Amino acid sequence: MSKPSYLGLLNSIAVNEAKGQVLLQTWADHTADEQLRATLEFVAIREGEHAWTFTKRLCELGYAVDETRAFQVFKDFDGLLACAASDASDAEKVALLAGDGSDDDSNDPFRGFFNDTSIDPQTGALLGRYIAEERDSGRRLRAEYDRVRATAEAAAADVVAAPTQNGHSNYEIELDEMRRCIAELQEDIAALRKKVKKLR
Repeated sequence: MSKPSYLGLLNSIAVNEAKGQVLLQTWADHTADEQLRATLEFVAIREGEHAWTFTKRLCELGYAVDETRAFQVFKDFDGLLACAASDASDAEKVALLAGDGSDDDSNDPFRGFFNDTSIDPQTGALLGRYIAEERDSGRRLRAEYDRVRATAEAAAADVVAAPTQNGHSNYEIELDEMRRCIAELQEDIAALRKKVKKLR
């Protein structure tokens, strides 16, 4: 039996799905946003299942996973993993880990998967489920990323356009109050110094 032409595709899926699971689960372990965590963990479980399923299919075909021959989806995996585990905000992680959030169907990476007409039925069925689940996972993640972005933008807008009193923002009012307190303390210190001098 000749070597299947689609082994490279199966191998790359197995390798990158395993990395995707680690990345998403790490992020899930370092977020306080329960809704985001639930989605990240859901997709991470899928990624892990895909990794094992494609590893199993390669084994059934008589081959093993070879990371050195896989197409690398994550160009700087260690850097991305460090970001996912960091104290950066979820909005900052979205910006680095998810890009600009654009949803362009023309960039669908799965469009050409079935151009290879030699794919056997069992592998074809596996690829079909994988593609459908990956597209669904993408929709779930994009919805969460959009929510996180919107929440961060709203919070930033609240700081910039904080409620005002007589044309001054809350920040300016608090700063003026601090200045007033400092001035009063300085006056009290000056008065105490005068009393001490008199006692001498």
